[in-house]
Amino acid sequence: MTVIFEEIRRLEAARKKGDISEADFAKAKGRLLETVEDATVLPPFEFEPPRRQAASTGPGPWGTVLIGLLMAALLTFVAGQLIGNITIAFTLVATVCAAIVIAAFRKLEG
Repeated sequence: MTVIFEEIRRLEAARKKGDISEADFAKAKGRLLETVEDATVLPPFEFEPPRRQAASTGPGPWGTVLIGLLMAALLTFVAGQLIGNITIAFTLVATVCAAIVIAAFRKLEG
């Protein structure tokens, strides 16, 4: 393909210098382009990954949310006892939980 483009550039340069006429340039370019085969365009490939079935041994989605909320409450209580201020402890735990959720979503995306 690169050889064809280089030949067309050489023909254009010769035409600009006046070595070949416009008609000769058109014929030569047409012959070069006819040597290129037509490309076959295929429909896009659609891949469906096999669907996973939920494991029946673990907690369901609401069970996981409940466990997360209970752990956040427990961490808030423990941090509040250590720090001495429940508001600061809640802010700290909420920030950590938000960071964990953001990291989980980023892992799901890529």
